[in-house]
Amino acid sequence: MFNLNRSVLRQALDLSPVATIIVDARKPVAEVVYANQAFEAMSGFDVAELVGHRWDRLLVDGQSNEFDCERVMNILCHHRLGVSDHISLNMLPLFDQPGVPRFWMGVERPTLETAAIAADNDRDALLAVLRDARVHLRRLDGRDSATGILNRRAFDDILERDWVLAERDQRPITLMLFKVDSFDEYRQIFGRHAADSCLQKIAHSITGSLRRASDLLARFADDQFSVLVTQSDEAKLQEFSASIAAKIRGLSIHHPRSTVDRFITVSFGIATAVPGGADTIDTLIENATSAIAPRLNHDSSAGVI
Repeated sequence: MFNLNRSVLRQALDLSPVATIIVDARKPVAEVVYANQAFEAMSGFDVAELVGHRWDRLLVDGQSNEFDCERVMNILCHHRLGVSDHISLNMLPLFDQPGVPRFWMGVERPTLETAAIAADNDRDALLAVLRDARVHLRRLDGRDSATGILNRRAFDDILERDWVLAERDQRPITLMLFKVDSFDEYRQIFGRHAADSCLQKIAHSITGSLRRASDLLARFADDQFSVLVTQSDEAKLQEFSASIAAKIRGLSIHHPRSTVDRFITVSFGIATAVPGGADTIDTLIENATSAIAPRLNHDSSAGVI
């Protein structure tokens, strides 16, 4: 008999064909601490998107997020896969010492819905293509080096696939662009490291504002961030974008040469399109870019879409 070390056990979990996720339930707000490759492929999320993500924001609406006993929980899939709305998981306790479990492991629970999807040849083929694309993205390292979020290359690839799925389902795609005001001047004053730190704080603020598991954030350009959402209500989008801008202004990052404020601020532009008509991806991006205009008075209300 020999003991398996953590590295071997981790490899076994990573290579398991069963979608598996582990949640730290003893933190003030339960967070995802692990997800394997099978869970990535099944849910549409990247591990980097899941680790550290609030558990309650992954749950299907109306479910209790309490870890009090073994039970079934339903997790939202990322809409980019275009398959089932959720994954059913059997939640099992994990103990690091006797007493109350600290971690809970969710293991994929087969359902009639997943069986039906497996029998759908067209969707199964599309899912296989998307899985291959995600593996390709991981090999190319689709992360921005300064902020750790998706880079432009990975964002463009995902947007193209989301566009195809949205065209098939005839649902809207909304692109929000956030531009850091006078960012070149900030970098000239404080240097590259301070500028990267500033971008990291902005990315963290935007990530913390996203309320749906399907929302996607990326570094769009040197001084811009892009967010893909499924919401299309113009009033709610404006409120939500304004609340993000107010949150970033509230970081109080001093900017002595800003033409907008004495602190770092962002301007934003929003565009929505339903693929299949005259609009194209380029049109969507152009409309969002042209809509960017400085907002001198940021509303501090917390908008949720």
